Amino acid sequence: MIVNALIATWWRKRGRNALREQYYEAHNRLRDLGIAVPPPLRKVETYVGWPAKAVDGVANRAVFEGYTFQGANENADLDAVVDECDFVSSYSQAVTDALVSSCSFLCITKGGFGEPDVIASAHSARDGAAIWDYRLNRIKCGIVVADVRRNSSGRVIGPALVNVFTRSETLVLRWARNGRWVLEARESNPHGVPLMEAVRYAPRLGRPFGKSRVSRPVMAITDSAVREALRSEVAAEFVAAPQKYVMGANDDIFADTTKWEAYMGSFLALGLDENGERMQVGQFPQGNMQSHTEYMRDLAARFAGETGVPISSLGVVHDNPSSAQAIYAAKEDLVIEASNFNRVNKSALRRVGMLMMAVAQGVTVGDLSAASRTIQPRFMNPSLPSVVSQSDAMVKQVGAIPWIGESRVALEQLGYDDAQIMRLMSDKRKAQANAAVAALVAPKEARDGDTS
Repeated sequence: MIVNALIATWWRKRGRNALREQYYEAHNRLRDLGIAVPPPLRKVETYVGWPAKAVDGVANRAVFEGYTFQGANENADLDAVVDECDFVSSYSQAVTDALVSSCSFLCITKGGFGEPDVIASAHSARDGAAIWDYRLNRIKCGIVVADVRRNSSGRVIGPALVNVFTRSETLVLRWARNGRWVLEARESNPHGVPLMEAVRYAPRLGRPFGKSRVSRPVMAITDSAVREALRSEVAAEFVAAPQKYVMGANDDIFADTTKWEAYMGSFLALGLDENGERMQVGQFPQGNMQSHTEYMRDLAARFAGETGVPISSLGVVHDNPSSAQAIYAAKEDLVIEASNFNRVNKSALRRVGMLMMAVAQGVTVGDLSAASRTIQPRFMNPSLPSVVSQSDAMVKQVGAIPWIGESRVALEQLGYDDAQIMRLMSDKRKAQANAAVAALVAPKEARDGDTS
């Protein structure tokens, strides 16, 4: 019964999520009003990639760097799992899909033959559905559609293979030809929680799975921008080649040349018309692209106000260059969105980390050591400060609180990645060992000198 309800939810949301993905990938179709653009010219392809800016502007700032523990910087079991299944990259993709479709899912399963011991996979909302537990504030149960059924024309008509995640077990169901589900695999789940977590954007009480950055206003403004881009293309053709006219002429004057060649020719010799009068040649007033530019600028301003994306990132150039303070203020909305996104998904990432450790060690989450349960996710600074400003700030903090300089956090804030930090810490330990040996040898040499 629950599986059928989840499949119905997946089917109901699938079309809407597919539409949002089309806008994100700039595959949305032109919604022409049928007024300004003639039908033959509607075949001109125009694209506007603003929805991708709305999504990537937050995704590029909500960067997950890894896990940390109280009293330790790493855990050997978890580091092995994270590296083998490339979990950092999977979470990055899950962030993008969550911003596109309001949520995405992270699933933890045991690896099969020739696979890592633990697999942490990411799935978009287009491929999954879940039921929310309001009491525990997490997923109660969920599904991931691994394969679909198609009709003769290739259209999707339903799921063919479904992975079901519950608190007590994980099931694999396949659709049979008799119209029933057949159980292909069943694996007990001793952890007491579904091996499935949701990555959400801006959830609220009435909508626990969040909302999409590709909202209805974003899609409407994008449609207007695509129409305006097409109108600008058509207008540009007339501006480049303004229309001319010849009064009192017959088609015989174009017998030896085309009208376009006559238009582009250096000279156009015209005789008298059939009444012996001179032909009159003129040109219609040339069009102006300024109105199209201003309207596109207005659409960009509306889009920036809706999403928080700086208007300069949408291709609109200001007359005067912005100051450093103005640039930071323009990006402040994105920084706030990314910070809120990290805060909302911090607990989900923590639970995923504990599940990966538990599955790797063959124990339940409750049997993990106290040190392992202090796990916390680590995120990059959403403001993305420059190396110079970040280093200057850290130097001032170390000057005020000297013991911060002995912390790994100082190296992270200075911009070093994990590989560089490992090398620096290794070199530090070698230097300390050499210093300790030198300290032991020096007194002995001093005593030998005194005896001699």
